[in-house]
Amino acid sequence: MGTAARKFHSSSLGRQPGSPFGDRTEHVLAPTDTSCGEDAFFHRNDALGIADGVGGWAGVGDADPALFARRLMHHASAEVARFEDIDDEQFAHYHAAAPVDILRRAYEITLDEMEALGVRGSSTACVVVLRGDELRVANLGDCSLTVVRQGDMLGTEEHSDGPSDAQVFRLKVQRGDIVIVGSDGVFDNLFDDDILDEVNQHLPAAMRAAVSPFHVDPRAISRAIAERAKLVSEDTRYAESPFQMRAMQEGLYYQGGKRDDISVIVAIVTDLEDSPDRR
Repeated sequence: MGTAARKFHSSSLGRQPGSPFGDRTEHVLAPTDTSCGEDAFFHRNDALGIADGVGGWAGVGDADPALFARRLMHHASAEVARFEDIDDEQFAHYHAAAPVDILRRAYEITLDEMEALGVRGSSTACVVVLRGDELRVANLGDCSLTVVRQGDMLGTEEHSDGPSDAQVFRLKVQRGDIVIVGSDGVFDNLFDDDILDEVNQHLPAAMRAAVSPFHVDPRAISRAIAERAKLVSEDTRYAESPFQMRAMQEGLYYQGGKRDDISVIVAIVTDLEDSPDRR
């Protein structure tokens, strides 16, 4: 028995500290790559990616971590697109697509470009590929991913045979699953229960047992998560945050959230009506 083809119905939102929220972007069939401060991201109907330029380069004259993150996501999106190009050798390997290989190729191209420009930089990154009912994830650094199904969060399975330093995860998904990918500006400020609370507020109780993806608005969820992360990041007196908890575990006094670029992609797993013939 074959596996049903799936696709993402996605929306993304990004903001910089101290700035108002920009326009949301939503794409189902077309790729997009977008930036926010030192964050950058892309989303397609079969892949998602997010990167966070390393802020440690601040003050280094020839460094531009924001440019590094933007180029990395641009090339990651382009690498995914190769699997859809019938004239490209990658077309024959569509079902074997591995996000860690996509990330590696994008990283190598980005390094060459940055070297040619005489600019330095680095970035964390998370690339997600959907093939059939399998979500494949390569995560390098502190960007994160979570999946919500019928009002509950799912775990991920880590594989130790990845060919690079990236963590490699695989997860079986089904129609209606909600995939959330965010930079550390989201996950440093929101606990899992906070994110789940925002998602569930957009899922009517009657739908949590059998969610129809066409009745869930990823734009509303991405905006709600980003706004809540923003509120916590700007509260240095009363808010509790994962960043605060980790600081306290290290014996450091810290109160409230962490001001940072905040980028989040929310994607709903739906059925793919027209799957390319790759026989």
